[in-house]
Amino acid sequence: MNCYAPVFTLALLAPFIAEFLFGATPISRLGGFVFLALLYGGGAVLIRELVRRRRGSGWGRIAVLGAAYALIEEGLVVQSFFNPDLFQAGAIGGRAQGVNWIWSEWTVGYHILWSLLIPILLTELLFPTRRTELWLKNPGVAVAGVCFAFGAIVIGIAFRRTIAPTFRAPIAQLATTAFVAAVLAVLALTWPVRPSAQQLPETRRSAPSPWLLGPLVLAVTTGWFGLFFLPQPLKSGARALIPMVAAAALTGGTGFLIRKWSGPDRKWTDLHSLSLIFGALPVTMFFGALVVTAGNRTDQIGQVIGCSVTLALLAFFADRVRRRDSLVAMA
Repeated sequence: MNCYAPVFTLALLAPFIAEFLFGATPISRLGGFVFLALLYGGGAVLIRELVRRRRGSGWGRIAVLGAAYALIEEGLVVQSFFNPDLFQAGAIGGRAQGVNWIWSEWTVGYHILWSLLIPILLTELLFPTRRTELWLKNPGVAVAGVCFAFGAIVIGIAFRRTIAPTFRAPIAQLATTAFVAAVLAVLALTWPVRPSAQQLPETRRSAPSPWLLGPLVLAVTTGWFGLFFLPQPLKSGARALIPMVAAAALTGGTGFLIRKWSGPDRKWTDLHSLSLIFGALPVTMFFGALVVTAGNRTDQIGQVIGCSVTLALLAFFADRVRRRDSLVAMA
């Protein structure tokens, strides 16, 4: 079973980070965690394995597949892209032509980073000797796909029958969403792999300090969550494009910088990668405690305890990573 340890770890981390730490699935509703693990975990494992099969492929390909994943979950399964009442998505702003545009942008970014990139990155940090390996053979990848599909079907049925029984998105919107998701998936899996540059160790330049990367990511992710708190004039009409474009430019620019700093010509370490995780998690934890679980004291306490334990474990792991990087640098 040890050979599957990274698979099971990722399958649990994906829903834990995206749902529990955010408060969307608190302790009072942990019964549904099994199906969330199928949806989130199956999707994360499937995407990771498909991308790692293309030698030289990196995080950009995972991000594009993450956008396709978000379209499937939020557009087709949950239909929060279109339902103005679900999660109060319509009240956030930018609703036009039957689409909650600001919510849609936010949730696509959320799934890319918190549902996929962070769980995959953390799992590969936890299993450093296997981060470049394929964790599953082709039958295992097929099983991950089946788990993802089954979880999507079960959760979709639950939303149709109990959570949002009166809402059905128009067929045209669902078809368009499915088409865009398919296009993104095909592009992510077919664009040519760039050959990796061969750099001598002495030519590598320094990367920004991990102590600077964490606060940078914290500031950017806090700005992303700022889409929930827009002033009324920016919530409707063409003016809603202002915060949407600004948020996309901010996150896109930050992603470009991180890709540049973590390139093969830089002295990027595992501690740098872990600092990105430390920077991104607090905003979801605080938002979950102050907003998502605020209506239920038990859920709020459970979420705060879970987040505190998670941060403590990450701090312990960071110390081990620091020691590991120091040993590598001395070798």
